[in-house]
Formats: sequence, C-alpha cells, structure tokens
Amino acid sequence: MPKLRLAAAQAVLALAGCAALPAAQQAQAPSAHLILQNVPTPAVTLAAWPTETWWKSYADPQLDGLIERALVNNPTLAAASARIAQAEAAAGSASAEAAARLNADANVSYGRQSENYLIPKPPLGKGGQSISQGWAGISLGYDLDLWGRHAALIRAARDQADAAGFDLAAARLALTTSLAHSYAQLASQYELLDLAEATLKQRQAIADLTRLRNTAGLDTQAEIRQAESGTAALRAELVQAQTAIAVTSLQLAVLAGAMPETAAAIKRPRMQMPPFNLPANLPLDLLGRRPEIAAQRARIDAATEQIQVARAQFYPNLNLSAMLGYQAIGIGQLLSSGSLTSSIGPAIHLPLFDGGLLRANYRLKLADLDAVIAQYNQSVLAAAQDAVEQLTRSAALEREATATTAALAAAQEAYRLAQLRYREGLSSYLTVLAVENQLLSQQRALTSLNARRLDLQIALVRALGGGFANEFANESANIHAAPRTAAPEKP
Repeated sequence: MPKLRLAAAQAVLALAGCAALPAAQQAQAPSAHLILQNVPTPAVTLAAWPTETWWKSYADPQLDGLIERALVNNPTLAAASARIAQAEAAAGSASAEAAARLNADANVSYGRQSENYLIPKPPLGKGGQSISQGWAGISLGYDLDLWGRHAALIRAARDQADAAGFDLAAARLALTTSLAHSYAQLASQYELLDLAEATLKQRQAIADLTRLRNTAGLDTQAEIRQAESGTAALRAELVQAQTAIAVTSLQLAVLAGAMPETAAAIKRPRMQMPPFNLPANLPLDLLGRRPEIAAQRARIDAATEQIQVARAQFYPNLNLSAMLGYQAIGIGQLLSSGSLTSSIGPAIHLPLFDGGLLRANYRLKLADLDAVIAQYNQSVLAAAQDAVEQLTRSAALEREATATTAALAAAQEAYRLAQLRYREGLSSYLTVLAVENQLLSQQRALTSLNARRLDLQIALVRALGGGFANEFANESANIHAAPRTAAPEKP
C-alpha cells in the first residue's frame, strides 16, 4: 500500500507538472557590433573622453560649484534616488520571501465547549462546560522552490533596482548637461554684450566725427541724425543683452536647486575650450555607456526573469512545514510534558485546472518582454542618430569656423579703410554704416559659432553617456532584438 500511494503521488505530480504548459521561447537579442564609420569628425586624438566629471575640463570653478550644488539639491535627482530605494526594498522583499520563515505563537482562551464536537457530554467529558485552553509553540515554513520561481523573482527585482540606478545616472547626466548648456549660453550672451558695447563706442566716435564734419560744412543734419539713430539702436540691443543675461542666470539658479534671488551672485563665465579627444571612428559599443540604454537592458533582463516566474507557476509547488509546541485544555496543564505536540510534512499545490489563467499570465509576460525590447531598440537607434548628428555638426562647424574667421578679417580691413575714407571726405556716412553692419554681422557670427562649438561639445558628452560606466559598457550594443509575439503552444 505505501508503494502504491507513492506511485499515485508521482503520477499526480507528473500530470500537474505539464498542465497546459506553453513552450517557452525566450526572446533573443543578437549582438550587432557596428561602427559609426564614414562620419566626418574633427581632427582629434584617441583618449578617454568624456570622463565622469567632464565639466571640469572647462576649468571654470563657478561652473563646478553650480553643478555640484545641483547634484545635491535638485528635486529631480531626489525623486530618482527615492525610486532606487523603492526598487532596493522590493529586491529585499523578494529575497526575504524565498527564505525560511520561523514564527513563535501563543494564545490563551476561555469559553464554553460544544457538547457535540471534540469533547463529549458528561460524564465522558467536559463538553458543555466553560474551560480554558492554550497553545504556545514555534512553526517553520520553507518553500523548496524546485522550479526556480523565487530565484527568478529575486533576479528580476535586482534587475529593476539596477534599472532604477541607471535612471538616476540618466537624470544626473540630463541635469549636468542642461546646466552646462545654459552656462555656455550665458558666456555667449556676455560676449554679445561686449560686442554691442564696443560697437556703441565706435558709433559714438563716428557720430562725434560727423558733428565736426557738419561744423566744417562737409556733412548735413541728415548724416548726424543717421549716426544718432545708430547709437540709439545699439543702446536698445544693450538692454536686450542685459535682460538675456539676467534670465539665463535665473535659469542656472533654479537648475542648481537654489532660489531665484541667488541668480545675482552668478558672475561672468570663464570657460576654456577643451580639445575634442575622440577617435576618427566611434564604435557603437560606446552607446552602451549611455545610462538610459543600460536601464533598458536591465529591464529586458527583468522581463526575461518574469517569464521564468510565469513558467514556474505551471509546476507543482512544494512547501515544507514543521511545528513544535504545547497545547492543552486547561491552562494549568499547558506546559506539562504531556501537552507537547509536534508535526512535520510537505504541502503540495497542484495547478490542475485554472480556466486559462496561467497561460494568459504567461502570454502577458511575453508581451511585456516584446515591449521592452522594442523600446530598447528604439533607444539604441535614437542614440546612434544623436551621436552621428553631433559628430557631423562638429566637423561642419570646423569648416565654418575657418570661413567665418577669414570673412571677419576681411570685414575688419574693409571697415578700417571705410573709416579712413570718411575722415578724408572721400566717402559718405552711408558707406561707413554699410561696412560697419557687415563687420558687426561677422563678429556676431563668430560669437555664435563659438557658442555652438560649446553646445556641440556638451551635446556630444550627453550622446556618449557623460562618463557613465557599468557592466554593459564593455558589451556590444544590440541594435536588433527579435521580439517573441506568437502565442505559446502546448508541449
């Protein structure tokens, strides 16, 4: 009989173990080691760039202080840190669930006993009387996790915690690059203010000369009014430049997590232009250094583990339980040796029929994996496009800088000659004004170009992850991951 019962139990386990179990076909993400080739890049040398503290390459202590303050005080980073704490707590909960559970319990009660239940009527028993009873002991429960369900849950929770950490790195990178971008914009606005002030001095000098020429009978009131109009327009530009500086300073104060009134303490930037230390061809592996891509890969791992969890639910669940304690009717006998009680044995859960609930849950986890893979592929392609665009713009900017510098030199010489001819009475004020406008346009173009160069450097820092490094950084980026969208089949 014991052998017969054992054989029957094994048959039931085998039946439950394959109860409508779908065929698990895990989505694959084959490696696609690509190179960003044929992309024009500046003439640079190979070096480790960017670094984790990439902003220090600009050698501006004020920028360093603003970024350090932002990393401590910005609310966005605080929220991301809270999500990390949540994910780590969830991972700890998953680990605790897989551990053995040992509990101590005790209870005492007093009440009337049924005459028709465990205790018979008098005189054979005490049924119908009010008596005390109690229980005190310890109990042990442990899930044997034969199919790896708890292990997969733990791995999934840890992957989600990793993803939350990578999200924090992404938020940190977005914050630092945004702040550096605004800081570079502030530097450009100060340069435009200098240009407007220098041009105003030139126009005031021309206006004074025009009045002298009018006194000598060489110019009319029309030339004087034109000169005065030009100086008035430049004063309006000065006000606009000063307003732009004030607004950008406010933005920097807020990004740094400070109150707006601290914007007045932000001085003129003193950023130095660091070299572009990049190779001629960038491996696409570098995109793995972007924290948002690392977060997507961690979520793919978590979704894959969730599929293993859903698959394990098709198999029998075996728990081991044990109990040791004292139990007695009559509280005075609770701790006597005769009241000792104990038990040990397995508890089996057999998923024989559930109306398709387990299969539906399995399909849901497969669909979740397809979704995160598609999102990952989209993120990688967007990152590749971003890097290529920044490199292309950087190369084009160098060529534009050469042409703009040459045009500025020619405009400066033309303006010098126009001033000489006007002083000698060989040309009109309109000629000087036209040449001056050309010079001013080229000066602004060069200022704008320098600002764009800084912007592109910062954008390239963001495109290459800002010095972020993790276990995925040395792996190839997976451009194409094959989603598993077909319905699972029976074995």
